[in-house]
Amino acid sequence: MLAQLEVLSTTTGAYVFVVVLGLLWGSFANVCIYRWPPSDEFPDGRSVVAPGSHCFVCKRDICWYDNVPLLAYLWLRGRCRFCETQFSPRYLIVEALTGALFGVAWWFAIALGPMRESFDVTLVRFVVSAAFCFVMVVIAFIDLDHKLILNKITMPSVVVFYAATFLLPERRWSEGLIGIAIGYGLPWLVGEIYFRVTRREGLGLGDSMLLAVIGALLGWKGVVVSLFGGSVLGSVIGITALLVGRARQAPATEPASPPEPEDPTTPEGTDADDDDPGIMRMELPFGPFLAMGALIYLFAEPWIHLYFALFG
Repeated sequence: MLAQLEVLSTTTGAYVFVVVLGLLWGSFANVCIYRWPPSDEFPDGRSVVAPGSHCFVCKRDICWYDNVPLLAYLWLRGRCRFCETQFSPRYLIVEALTGALFGVAWWFAIALGPMRESFDVTLVRFVVSAAFCFVMVVIAFIDLDHKLILNKITMPSVVVFYAATFLLPERRWSEGLIGIAIGYGLPWLVGEIYFRVTRREGLGLGDSMLLAVIGALLGWKGVVVSLFGGSVLGSVIGITALLVGRARQAPATEPASPPEPEDPTTPEGTDADDDDPGIMRMELPFGPFLAMGALIYLFAEPWIHLYFALFG
């Protein structure tokens, strides 16, 4: 059976099947992203099983043919069939992104297949990589929406991905433990120092738990690359968004006006700029950037190791 699957693994049909599988899991990811975060009505979040898919406005059940990943959003033009409520394009993005990541995970596993012991290791590698992609997508989009990284996702993921390393021949049991320790401990220490110095929250415990998940599978090197890559991506995207926001906020012409006199009643030790409307501040969740850094390392790790082996 495995020999027949190995023959078919490089065909176009295999890639189509994997991408469709990813689209289905992307649809489930949307359910998790929408239902798992806490709300006033559901402090512990909602079940992803019951009730079934329904419109959040008119509460009508969504028919199975209106729940086909990717295609249903397009033929309904992103609206509910019954009440015409506009759905967020995020549903389309999550499904397409998950499908694409599953396709990349399959290519990654197949491309390295000849260097591995057997095809069953290739299948295990794909399953682990695809599961990791799914978890990163769910965590990233929940953090974007709610600025929360939920323990109900990260804690089981640490256990599952550390256990998965025993199925991959290139992983060592000690690397996962060190990765978990550094992934959780280093951001906690940085965030604690930042808070002591600035009295503002920096990295939260959710980011620490996310890095523990990354370290459980990818080891301490994955943690370091995710932190560095996430910081670079966050800086570039954050600065770009800030500049675009300032450009939109600035009027075309503004008459010169004398500066406001300093308010002598401003309490000493407070930052008067906190209430200055001319200063833009932007709070970006760090989780999505850490997830992007982790996915880059997940797929680039063999080539990174090869580069350093060749060029020192």
